Amino acid sequence: MPVTRERKAELVTELTEELKQAQAVIITDYRTLKVSDLQGIRNELRGMQTHYHVAKNTLLEIALKDAGLPVPANLLEGPTAVAFLRDDLSGPAKKLNAFFKEKELPIRGAIVGQTVYDAKGVEALGNLPGRNEMYASILGSLQGPASSLVGVLNGALSQLVYVLQAKAEQGEAQA
Repeated sequence: MPVTRERKAELVTELTEELKQAQAVIITDYRTLKVSDLQGIRNELRGMQTHYHVAKNTLLEIALKDAGLPVPANLLEGPTAVAFLRDDLSGPAKKLNAFFKEKELPIRGAIVGQTVYDAKGVEALGNLPGRNEMYASILGSLQGPASSLVGVLNGALSQLVYVLQAKAEQGEAQA
C-alpha cells in the first residue's frame, strides 16, 4: 500500500525536526540487517540520546534542505538508515562503528554542522574523547593548579609551625 501524500509530509516534518535537534547525523546502509539487529542497535543508541531511523532517500533529501543542511547525494543511494546524534557525538559514533564492523556493513558518512564526512570521518568521530572523558580532563586541569597552591600554602604553614615549635622548645630549655 503506497504512502499517502499527507503521511509523506508528516515524515518530512518529523525528519526535519530530528535534523534540527541533532548535532550530527550518521548515514548508514541497513540492507542485510535483521529486524532484531535494527531493534537492538536502536535500543542501545536510545540510551545515548540518539535516534536511529530508516528513511526514504527522497524524503530525507527534502528534510535536509528544509533543515538548511547540505544534501550529500553520494550518501543517499540505496536503503538508508540515519542516526541523529544529539548530545554526545563520540559514544554513538563508536557504537555504530563497532556494530557495522561486526555486521560487515559500510557506514556511508556523516553530516556534522555544514560539513559532510565520509566513512573515515565517522571513524575519526568515534575516536574522539567522549563527553565524560572531556569533563574529567577539564576537571583535572582545573584541580591541578588548586592542589599545587594548597601544597605550597601547606608547606609554608608547616615551616612556620616548626619555627614556632623550635622557639618554644628553646624557651623551655633556657627556663
